[in-house]
Amino acid sequence: MRDGLRSAVAAVTFLTAVPIGRRTEVRASDLRGGVVFFPVIGALVGALTAAVAWGAALALPPLPAASLGVAAGVLVTAAMHLDGLADTADGIGAALSGGDPSAAMHDPRLGVFGGAALALDLLLKISVVSALVAGPRFPLEAIAAGALGRAVAIALMTGLPYVGTGTGAWSRGSPFAPCLAGIGIASILGVFAVGPAFGPMAVAAVVVAAVVGRWSHRSLGGATGDTLGAAVELTETLALTAALALR
Repeated sequence: MRDGLRSAVAAVTFLTAVPIGRRTEVRASDLRGGVVFFPVIGALVGALTAAVAWGAALALPPLPAASLGVAAGVLVTAAMHLDGLADTADGIGAALSGGDPSAAMHDPRLGVFGGAALALDLLLKISVVSALVAGPRFPLEAIAAGALGRAVAIALMTGLPYVGTGTGAWSRGSPFAPCLAGIGIASILGVFAVGPAFGPMAVAAVVVAAVVGRWSHRSLGGATGDTLGAAVELTETLALTAALALR
């Protein structure tokens, strides 16, 4: 299998539950090269979420239609970003109470902060998608938000050392060029998708990157798979919220 195709398959296998390339060994080098495809995959996940929501809205009110769309996005990504958000929120809760954030994040039990973060994030995302589903730019906002979410993860991978021990260990030593190309592709996708509305969506992404990155650096010493997943999820939700605010 050619290197470019291996990298694309590795990116799909890592970021989604789509059953392609399951019999192919995914090497760390394949994933490092596959970073450039991350925003494209994010855009496709956003498109799936939007397509399901739009199709369901033909027969259902906007709120349940949006719930089905968001559920489709959660299913195709195996809820990995929600898992990261919950663990990161539990780590923040532990830090606020003087505990060890790393220990809290590794605890398989869902804490109060994690549960609250999941509930609030899903409530906001579903309500925003339900408001956007009948809009003139839908599904383009969801496509741009999906690409932006993965761009933020790439930016954090590039700017912070990876200190986790999980599936993201491959990101250590990622070459700068594919990471920069991935962020560039996300920007191009976003501009072409929503035009001027991409500006506020990008601002939301920068805010998430700054907040999550600063907390990860100060509390954990760098990025982990959980903080990267949390950044993706928060960026998607807040970028969609920014798009709604412009309508």
